[in-house]
Amino acid sequence: MRSSIIITSVALLVAPVFARGPWAGGIDMNEACRMQLGENGEAYSVGDSGSDWRCRVKVPTAANVDTNSYCNKKYGNNAYSDPQGGKKYDWGCYFPN
Repeated sequence: MRSSIIITSVALLVAPVFARGPWAGGIDMNEACRMQLGENGEAYSVGDSGSDWRCRVKVPTAANVDTNSYCNKKYGNNAYSDPQGGKKYDWGCYFPN
């Protein structure tokens, strides 16, 4: 009986030494997910366990296309956008008179 207690005690004392080395720093789960999935990565948890963390890609917020900004950056000289005929693919960039 005594030998089994000693073996168990030695195993409990030795196990943590092999489990981890010197402290390096904490983990920012969101940053870890961004490193893994890119800038739209985010962390979420499916439970309370340390192994319940997951990464997913955030759904980006939809925004209108800034066509005036596009024209000005692409063509310079205060270029602006106009929907011409008003249909989906009728957009164009123009220079002011």
